[in-house]
Amino acid sequence: MAGMHWRARIGTVDGVPRGAGVLVDRARLITCAHVVDGLTEVFVTLPGIAEALPAAVAWTGGWRREGDRGDLAVVELGEPLAVAPCAFAPLDLLRPREGPSAGTAELRALGFPFGHEKDGTHVTLRTSADRLLGQEWLEIDVEQAHLQRLGEGFSGAAVYDPGTHLVVGIVTDAVLGGDQEGYIGRMLPLETIRGHWEGLDDFLPLDWLPDTPRRELRALFDGVRLDPGTLELTVRRAFPTFRRPLPAFRSLWHAIRYVGEELTGGERLLKLLPELGAVARVPVGPWLRRWMPDRYDDKAHAAITSPRSSPPTGSVVFRAQSMTRGGGIDLSVSSVVDGVPVGRAGPVRVRRQQLRAKTEALLAEQIGGVHGFDWMLEFVVPERLMSEPFEEWQIREPGAARPRPMRTVPVVVRHLDRMEPLLASYLAGRRWATVRARGRTRPERVECGLPYGYEEFHDWLDADEQLCALAYAATPAPEWLSAALDTGVPIMLWRRRDCGQVNHAQCAPERFLDRITAAVAELDPARLPYEVMRLRKEARSPNKGDAEHCGHRLTLFWDGAENKPDPPLSAVHQAGAGDGGGSGGGSGTTDSRDMEPTESAGSG
Repeated sequence: MAGMHWRARIGTVDGVPRGAGVLVDRARLITCAHVVDGLTEVFVTLPGIAEALPAAVAWTGGWRREGDRGDLAVVELGEPLAVAPCAFAPLDLLRPREGPSAGTAELRALGFPFGHEKDGTHVTLRTSADRLLGQEWLEIDVEQAHLQRLGEGFSGAAVYDPGTHLVVGIVTDAVLGGDQEGYIGRMLPLETIRGHWEGLDDFLPLDWLPDTPRRELRALFDGVRLDPGTLELTVRRAFPTFRRPLPAFRSLWHAIRYVGEELTGGERLLKLLPELGAVARVPVGPWLRRWMPDRYDDKAHAAITSPRSSPPTGSVVFRAQSMTRGGGIDLSVSSVVDGVPVGRAGPVRVRRQQLRAKTEALLAEQIGGVHGFDWMLEFVVPERLMSEPFEEWQIREPGAARPRPMRTVPVVVRHLDRMEPLLASYLAGRRWATVRARGRTRPERVECGLPYGYEEFHDWLDADEQLCALAYAATPAPEWLSAALDTGVPIMLWRRRDCGQVNHAQCAPERFLDRITAAVAELDPARLPYEVMRLRKEARSPNKGDAEHCGHRLTLFWDGAENKPDPPLSAVHQAGAGDGGGSGGGSGTTDSRDMEPTESAGSG
C-alpha cells in the first residue's frame, strides 16, 4: 500500500460520496462524468492522507446520459498536494498474454460502495485488450469466488496492476441486477481516455518522444483548431508515399501523435511539424531548434513554414481500363487534393452499359474527400470512350436532396496510354510545355470535311511542334483522333455530333468553330477546364444559351502527360491555382499497395 495515495473518493460539498477518482498529477484527478454530473464543485478525499479537499470540475467528456460515450471528467484541486500521483502503464499492457500465463490480466480497483465509504474496499478484476466493447470500453469481470463485487461507489476508480501499481484505466459501470450483478462491468482503458482527454498523453510512457519535449509540443498546439480534411491533407503532404487510410483526426495533437506512433523514421516529426505549423500558423521553429538542433535546418524548412499563397484544389480521377476478354472495363477512382492522395477505390470490373452507374456510385463515396475545395473530374480512358457525355452524368452527393449534373464542375478527358512511358507521352509533355510557356491556347481549326486519312493527319501534326491544340467541328474521325494522340497533342475540343453528310450542309462547322476558338484562343491552357465548364453551363441557360451555342455536347481533352504512371497534372494545378484553375495531380493510377515512409526506424 505504501505510495498508493493517488486513489481518491469524490463526493459532494455536503459530504455525500459519489464515486472514486485517480490523482494524475499533484492538482488534477480523473473520474467518470456521471460521478460529477450536475456538480461544479466537489470534495476530494485521499483516505488516510487528506479529507474533504475542495475541487472544481474542470472538464467533462461527451457523456450526457447512461450508455453515452465520453464518461470522463477532470477535477482540479484548489491547491496542489505533496502526494505522488499515479503512474500509468504502457498502452499494450492489457494485450492478451501467450504461453503458460496466457489469459486475462488480474487487476484491482479501490471503490467506495455502501458500508465502505470511509476507507474503501478492493475488488479483483480481469480483462484484456481483446474484450473491447463499442470501440470505447473494456469488459471487466469479477470471479465469483471473490467476496467483493462491483457496485455503486466504484465508478471512476483506478484499475491497476496489483504487482506494479501501474494504472490501466478507470471503472465506469457494472451490471447491478440479475444473476450477473456485480460480476460484469466496464472500464475505460487508457487508449480511450486519451482519445477524449488529450492531456493524458502528458503522463503516459510513450517511447516516440521524451516526456518534457512531448508536453511542450502538445501545449504548443493546444487549442488550435483545424478541420479533419485539412489535417489529413497536411499529413499526406508531409508523407506523400504513405497510402494507408488515415483516421479522422480530432485535433492537431491527434495527427502528431498518430505520426509519432504509427509511422517510422527518425525524421518523421521534422517532416510533419513544419507542414502543420504553416497551415495552423503555429511557430514550430523554436521547439525544433531546442529539441532537435542536430537535425533541424532553418533554411530547408523556410519555404514550408511560409504561408501558402493559394488554396488547395482537388481532383477526382477515374481510370477505365478495357479488358481484352469479355469486353469488360476495370474502373478505379482516386481523390487528390493539392497533389496529395486522400482516397481511392477499385478497380472494379464492369460492363460498358454499367459504366455510368458505377462511376456515379464511386463518386458518391469519394466526394467527401474533396469537400470544401475547388475540384474537378478527370476521366482517364481509352480512345473509344473519349466521346462519352461525361459532363451529363450525375453527381449523387450523399445527403443532397437531388443529384446534379457533372457539368457543374470542370470535367476533362485524358488518354489512358499516356500513363505509360511511350513516345507519345514524351511528345505530349513537350507540346504541353510549349503551350504553357506561350500562355495562350490558340487551337487549330479542323473542319469536318478535311480530306485527310491517318497518315496525312499525322504528318501534318508531326511537322508542326508549335501546334498544341485542336478544335474539331464535329466528333473527330477515329483516324484523326489516333493521329493526334500519337503525335502528343495535349489539348483538343470537339462537339459531339456526327454530320453524316458528304457536303456537310447541316453541320454548320464554321459557326461552331468561330465561337469555340473565340472563347479559348487567348486563354491560358491551365484555365481551360473552368472556361469549358462555363460554356457548358451557359449553353443551357435560357437567357444566354441557344441551340447552336458552342457549349452544347462539348468534350475537352486536356492531357499534358509526362513520363510517369501517375496522373501528371500537379504541375498544371500549381500553374492555375493562383487564379482558381488547374488540377491536383491525381493518383488514381498508382499501385494499390500500401507504401510506407522509407526512413529507418527510430524515435522522432
